[in-house]
Amino acid sequence: MSTAKNICIIDDDKVYTFGVKKIIKNHLPQNKVTSYENGRIALEGIQKAFDENLPLPDYILLDIDMPELNGWGFLKEFEELRGKMDKKIEIFVISSRVENNTHLLFKMEWDDKVSDFIRKPVNVERLKEILV
Repeated sequence: MSTAKNICIIDDDKVYTFGVKKIIKNHLPQNKVTSYENGRIALEGIQKAFDENLPLPDYILLDIDMPELNGWGFLKEFEELRGKMDKKIEIFVISSRVENNTHLLFKMEWDDKVSDFIRKPVNVERLKEILV
């Protein structure tokens, strides 16, 4: 049995977030899930956890299209904070905007910052595969 992980979902789609939380609860119940509706709020939450020495995410499931600060903006701003952390946080971009032909271009640009690009909707088996 795997150890409990902290999973952070950054997505403004409440239905999608609810569904992913439900999948995790039903299939990977030992994990703790935190969610944020955009990149700005997520940065603030992760910064607060870092400052207060609280558990940081093990995995971030990141959407691209969000208000206020989108996924690309989050990645750029997160780099400064990530550089201060001793912990490796895996980031998975999960978006309906990830297409096979552009996937490789994004992967080359963000290879050292993103573990993988996954097209929505993500299914149970794929979630279990990346979160174990």
